[in-house]
Amino acid sequence: MTVGVAGDPHPLLREVAFDVEAGEIVGLVGESGSGKTMTSLALMGLLPAGIEFRGGSVRLEGRDLTDDLSCGRTPREITMIFQHPRGALNPTMRVGKQVARVLRINQGLSAAEAKERSVELLSRVGIPGADRVARAYPHQLSGGMCQRVMIAMALGCRPKVLIADEPTTALDVTIQAQIFDLIRGLVAETSCGVLFITHDLAAVAEMCDRVVVLYGGQVMEQAPTVDLFEDPRHPYTRYLLESVEREVDPRAEEKDVDFGLPGCRFAHRCAEAFDRCVDFPPGVEVGDGHVSACFRHLEENSVAS
Repeated sequence: MTVGVAGDPHPLLREVAFDVEAGEIVGLVGESGSGKTMTSLALMGLLPAGIEFRGGSVRLEGRDLTDDLSCGRTPREITMIFQHPRGALNPTMRVGKQVARVLRINQGLSAAEAKERSVELLSRVGIPGADRVARAYPHQLSGGMCQRVMIAMALGCRPKVLIADEPTTALDVTIQAQIFDLIRGLVAETSCGVLFITHDLAAVAEMCDRVVVLYGGQVMEQAPTVDLFEDPRHPYTRYLLESVEREVDPRAEEKDVDFGLPGCRFAHRCAEAFDRCVDFPPGVEVGDGHVSACFRHLEENSVAS
């Protein structure tokens, strides 16, 4: 999938490709500005005005969704938990009515059935006094409570794919753990696939089966979670992991993303960059289900052979 600003030759997302299987939680990680949220908006058909699809495709169970998404039509099988749940809810509508609306649209329930079912869903996501909370407005609820309402709405959608964009931002650690449990419960109950977007590597280690590392709108590395943490192969992934534990090379810290680079967009920050990095790097298989987009692997393979 390639996405860019209309009239600008430099794409924001460049050949971003990954899979999310049923019942799997895939982490999408990278520092701020790496393209994580733009990826989620593209997958939801919610690209801002002036941003366009330029190539590639989005497929769900073999069905091509690209035309629908590029026209702003989100399939019912995909739903999203937004980074700021209170802002994603309608401030003028009681939360129970918002959940009920989802049920009427997605399950064809009557108004009475949807109202009763909405209270059940709010109770299932751990909201005490669900009947009372259903009558509240979003501004009367905490951030964690609003996130639970969003998860109740996701349950009502019965999604094939759930996109969770920084779902625990600004929540304390106790509430974070509860939200993680709710997402895992949703996966266990519905077998939906989850794209878990975050910059929190601890959350990735706890939640995800596989990880996709994004930088500058390019996929740098993909691997099972254990393999990525134990044997990161791309220089950017190593930088990302090392930055959590200790001070890193200041050359990598001082420069921002450059979307005008024709090759690897980490090259101008990378201590291992060489002349081939001016070209777009291919994904190289470096292990079972482990792919890294770095020309150094091709050099290593040629030496080994």
